[in-house]
Amino acid sequence: MAHTYNVGTGAWIQDTHEGWVSSKVVSKNVVDNKATLVFEIASGDRIGEKITTTTTLAALEGNAEDKNLPPLMNPPVLEASDDLTSLSHLNEPAVLQAIKLRYAKREIYTYSGIVLIATNPFDRMDYLYDPGLIQAYAGKRREDQDPHLFAIADTAYQAMVRDQKNQTIVVSGESGAGKTVSAKYIMRYFAT
Repeated sequence: MAHTYNVGTGAWIQDTHEGWVSSKVVSKNVVDNKATLVFEIASGDRIGEKITTTTTLAALEGNAEDKNLPPLMNPPVLEASDDLTSLSHLNEPAVLQAIKLRYAKREIYTYSGIVLIATNPFDRMDYLYDPGLIQAYAGKRREDQDPHLFAIADTAYQAMVRDQKNQTIVVSGESGAGKTVSAKYIMRYFAT
């Protein structure tokens, strides 16, 4: 897939304080097989700062790799996608941005294909685990519901019943990330 870095294209610039900051291409100059791009930072403490990168046309067209080219941003409509596999540009800053935007809206669950990413809200969110919500997920297609532990549990349960085979749900994370709480809610789903 050709990556276009035209004037106005959004890209992520690495930042020592924030990890990644957004930028836009403000200038593109092509001479022979070389391109010089100027990015203007649009977020964080460095707003307005300009970064210049020189690359090859082959790299701009996606036919060669250039680690100096910053990762492209997704269109705003995709930035807070509930499934990371739907991002047009799947890269580290795009994934972090999607999870950050969803977390800011108190949407702590995000899919990445069949994997559910849970972000610890460090707060009680009892409304997410209401018994009525268990019924809302029971027997429903995962694609028709918001990302949730109950959707993962129901998918495993339905596959077990349909295929007559054991299923496994892996809950993984750092110490204090909420693994035990997540496992309890999954067990509650099965018990209901």
